[in-house]
Amino acid sequence: MTYQVLARKWRPQGFDDVTGQAHVTTPLRNAIRGDRVPHAILLTGPRGVGKTTLARILARCLNCDKGPTDAPCGECPPCLEISGGTSTDVQEIDAASRTSVDDVRELIAAIRYAAAPGKYRIFVVDEVHMLSTAAFNALLKTLEEPPPRSLFVFATTNPEKIPFTVVSRCQRYDLRRIAASEIVDRLTTISKAEKVKISPASLLAIAREADGSMRDAQTLLDQVISYGGAKIDDGTVTEVLDLIDRRQLLAILEAVVDRDAAAALAACAAAGASGADAKRLGEHLVGLLRDLVVLRIAPEHDELVEASAEDVAELRALAERSDAARLRRMFRALVKEQEDLAWAPQPFAVLEMAVVRIATLPDADEVGRLIQRLEQLEQHLARGGGPGGPAAAGGGPPSNGSGDRPSRPRSAQSAAPEAPSVPTAAPSAAKHTPKPAAPPAPDGAAPQAEVAPNRAGPRAEVAPNGAGHRAKVAPVGASPPPAIAPNGAPTAAVFDRLRAFTREANRGIHAALEDGRILSHADDALRIGVPATFAAGRLREKGDALADLASRFFDEPTRVEIVDESAPAASTQPSDGETDLRRRRQAALNDPGVSRALEVLDGEIVEILPFGGAR
Repeated sequence: MTYQVLARKWRPQGFDDVTGQAHVTTPLRNAIRGDRVPHAILLTGPRGVGKTTLARILARCLNCDKGPTDAPCGECPPCLEISGGTSTDVQEIDAASRTSVDDVRELIAAIRYAAAPGKYRIFVVDEVHMLSTAAFNALLKTLEEPPPRSLFVFATTNPEKIPFTVVSRCQRYDLRRIAASEIVDRLTTISKAEKVKISPASLLAIAREADGSMRDAQTLLDQVISYGGAKIDDGTVTEVLDLIDRRQLLAILEAVVDRDAAAALAACAAAGASGADAKRLGEHLVGLLRDLVVLRIAPEHDELVEASAEDVAELRALAERSDAARLRRMFRALVKEQEDLAWAPQPFAVLEMAVVRIATLPDADEVGRLIQRLEQLEQHLARGGGPGGPAAAGGGPPSNGSGDRPSRPRSAQSAAPEAPSVPTAAPSAAKHTPKPAAPPAPDGAAPQAEVAPNRAGPRAEVAPNGAGHRAKVAPVGASPPPAIAPNGAPTAAVFDRLRAFTREANRGIHAALEDGRILSHADDALRIGVPATFAAGRLREKGDALADLASRFFDEPTRVEIVDESAPAASTQPSDGETDLRRRRQAALNDPGVSRALEVLDGEIVEILPFGGAR
């Protein structure tokens, strides 16, 4: 075939043509000018940023008839032969297909001969990390003391796989990803030379999709030209590259910023109907939220956002419709929800719920009001005010701005004696260690319950009505620090603590442990039963990570065995301890003080823990 793709046709022929790698081209040019060219050079970096290209340019600089020079002519026989790959003095070796000691022996034998007719013998070894350990060892002596006017140029995308003994014998240069703006400038030059009409917005979309790789960007441009011809519109680029329509992304963000969850869901549905993948859609939304935060905090720094002037102006106007704190919280919430897309059976549903969540985030000023309501609740309970007490009759704090309390059914209406308030306990940062067994709660006492209001706020502890339990009030979404259950606690309580411990460390394991239970825990072995085959399979895949979390939780090396309880032979009967714990949990749910906390804070119970357990 006579056609040459753009990536080859527009390969740089000199240091001046290399884009975005001045930190590498400058020292190489100075080394040539000062006759300080090393005998071994290691070029590292991601794909398509110019590693092999720089090796060829360096070879032309050294063997040019006018050289050594940092500006090869490109017209003499050595320059033309090196560009065409036919030079006998410059050999390019693919280490991915020649990995053995015998291949290195051939290279060592060839380097003994002087260059003819050129000035240097140059060996360019591409993907050098693919050489075997024995091949690297065979190369060490020659690499350290090569013959005069010999040069090794190694190129790799994985420098960490190269032995340090080899790296220490080379001058290493790390090529970096190329900025989108620099890629756009290069693509603009190529488009004009190829007489292709394409908008800057389309070139920017190609540059973003290339992710810092000039070769990938040129390949994508070649693909777009093949589809659209000499005149390419933005819709063609979106269709060919399977991009997500920017208008759909902005529609979702506008609805989220305006707190319109219904409109946000509709915009998500429209994006899904157009074929957008949930993961890619989430990634684009995260990127745009980042741009909104940047433009809200530093509106004068347009260069921090990779977008056209029109897009930047549109994003700045959208950012001004919300405060920076809320935008940061939206960004963080969406990033956390992105982790669930990797294992969710319905990724798009997870993304939709994430969009609803960030659209309904409360303002930061609601935290102060929640603190005040918590203080009122503590004072109310300290006075002995229960659902039937005097405080409930007239002195209790209202649950909304109108002064009306929403009605909530209660299982008990009797007043209880006064109980002192319990001060807030600061979470301990100490290492998790087993605690001595706490004295058993009196018969019928309920375990502690966590009550989470539907607004952000601090944690508070209250002890209502002198009952044998303690209620913790925490904001929805807050992750309290995990703790070890006391010795002798029921296995269900230990499992609840273990699952809470995994919540922040590994969301995938935390979700897979849902509805599971501890079957046995003896010595250093922990057997966990899981009622779903899918969850059991995921936990077995993450066996090492789960064992590490369990070892940290129990403060001793722990082996974990996962049992699939969906099998017919699996037993699903709860133990006596589990039955007792369920009874005590139900008592906590029926407690008047907990009901009062739910009513005042408009909250929900997110977790119930045994009485006396540290939290």
